Amino acid sequence: MISMAALSFLIIIAAALGSQASIIPDSKITERLRLSHRTDDSRFHYLGIHRPADCCFSYTSRTIRCKLMRSYFETSGGCPQPGVIFITKNGQRVCADPRDERVQYCMSILTRTPPRNNLQTLQLA
Repeated sequence: MISMAALSFLIIIAAALGSQASIIPDSKITERLRLSHRTDDSRFHYLGIHRPADCCFSYTSRTIRCKLMRSYFETSGGCPQPGVIFITKNGQRVCADPRDERVQYCMSILTRTPPRNNLQTLQLA
């Protein structure tokens, strides 16, 4: 059986940790997470740099429309299944099956067309 001192100690620790966690309101945590997952800088996706946590657990059932896509990257080998994550012009992420012919076509189109942000950066340099 837990002694009263040990139980009191655990309650104090739980209260202290709970107060630390509540210093940042949930809305700020959500905002920070949202900002850390922004995809505005498509240069990183174009260069193939992405977070290893980006995996596709299912594929979209919709037809991939290339004109709506800004960039893409392939998921890493650490994912449970292969996937291509397209970034739409609105910043949404869409998981697609890399074996799909339309997905492969879109990938080739986007690979041939460098992101606009890179062209603007090159012109300024």
